[in-house]
Amino acid sequence: MPLWRDILLNLGGISVSEKSLMHVLDPNKEENKGNFVIVLVGGVPEMLEAHPHHNVLYMKRRYGFFRLALQTGSSLIPCLTFGELSLVDQLPNKPRSVIRSIQEYFLKRIGTPLPFPYPYGIGPIPHRVPVYTVVGAPIPCERISHPSREQVSQLKELYLKKLTDLYQRYRDPLDPEAGELIFV
Repeated sequence: MPLWRDILLNLGGISVSEKSLMHVLDPNKEENKGNFVIVLVGGVPEMLEAHPHHNVLYMKRRYGFFRLALQTGSSLIPCLTFGELSLVDQLPNKPRSVIRSIQEYFLKRIGTPLPFPYPYGIGPIPHRVPVYTVVGAPIPCERISHPSREQVSQLKELYLKKLTDLYQRYRDPLDPEAGELIFV
């Protein structure tokens, strides 16, 4: 999608590669003071699991941005959005179903799965539901040039705990039908 790429780059978007993120967050460069990045960690697997009130976050194999936060001394800020998954319904696509097979085929061919949303009305018009984003307190990270696996794992564990606490605190008032928060 070359056009989208150019638009996003002109709006200040960058690649989520470690090299790009380190370039923006490198604390040794004076021009980087005060920079921040927003990383949306879900990606393709979460897109396939997007169903109303079904909150699945693919975090088990994510370690890179925790390591980067330690290397740069950047704070992590837990954030969650409630209601986003209720904007558009997706056809049921359990693993090994025909629909999931089609989505995985497109994923292999063009790099993105083909979602099968079915909103009400005509065309891709989302449901009128409130969407709320809640932001937790920053988790300060001490700058460690070469963090150990244990240090990265400890930070990840703390981040997931803060994310879970945020979810538990705001789930009932903002999305009472939501199930448990599941980390995969």
